[in-house]
Amino acid sequence: MKKLAYYLFPEYYQKSLLLKSNLSPALRHYLNKPLINKNTNIKDIEFLVLDFETTGLHPAKEKIISMGYTIIKDMHLLAGSSRHLLINPKQSLTEENVSIHQLTDDDLSQGFTLNDAMEQLFSEMQNRVIIVHFDNIEKRFINCACQKLYKINCLPMMMLDTLKIETKKMMNTKGYIQSEGLRLFSLREKYNLPRYKAHNAMQDAISTAELFLAQVSHMSDSCSIKLKDLMS
Repeated sequence: MKKLAYYLFPEYYQKSLLLKSNLSPALRHYLNKPLINKNTNIKDIEFLVLDFETTGLHPAKEKIISMGYTIIKDMHLLAGSSRHLLINPKQSLTEENVSIHQLTDDDLSQGFTLNDAMEQLFSEMQNRVIIVHFDNIEKRFINCACQKLYKINCLPMMMLDTLKIETKKMMNTKGYIQSEGLRLFSLREKYNLPRYKAHNAMQDAISTAELFLAQVSHMSDSCSIKLKDLMS
């Protein structure tokens, strides 16, 4: 019911969340700001490009162990804005987790709490549109964290997905989708972007930002693209 209210009456839903007494300062400040209008030209938008590394794919039982982000402003990547946060999951990693992410229990024991990491994320989200690659991960883990910390099931946010942008392009030009070519490293190769080291949250965020800028540069009349044109 709350998700339905979010989609049907987003402004009312966002204001209703401000009635909660348990909101953190950064989350309350974020919710006090309206979301970016879908009719805004993308050249006038600041983007927060985000990536999570997690212990698995199911947010209800898995944990975020690192968060990386960078910022795009005036359609340029601000390299100095890039950050990498380690998050203490308060549980031991599996051998597979260590192998994939190259992080150990000792590394994460010094990391941020989930609450502090989300507080920093909310501060960075203010007045920005989020960009990810495969939004099924970041969107679900953000909402799961908000449910755990603040009893919010569906956080209002504007999010673009470079995977969906490419899927839409494939459907418009070819009429079908080549799913094997939609992984981040495959799309970077398609746009002649250099290879990168995967499974590092900050590096993946930077790689996604570069991919997004390449996607936009290959669109016709890229100077007049509006946010709604890139939303699925």
